[in-house]
Amino acid sequence: MKKTVIIVLVLGVVLLPEVGHACATCFGNTNAAATQGMNKAILAMLGVTGTVLGGFGSSIYVLHRRARKYAQSLKSKKN
Repeated sequence: MKKTVIIVLVLGVVLLPEVGHACATCFGNTNAAATQGMNKAILAMLGVTGTVLGGFGSSIYVLHRRARKYAQSLKSKKN
């Protein structure tokens, strides 16, 4: 199965070389309006992703801290 997927990908790149060309953001006029818009879109997507992941990470940190505090309170009640 793995070999089949690799063969199909290689044949796709060989038979359709235009698929491998870089977009305007990576290869092209850096001052074009489309390139500037694409750069802003990439930054916006990174910002949204970073915000969501940051919120998720901080939630995990808060829950971990609360669980540790609760475990300590149980130990102190037990003793």
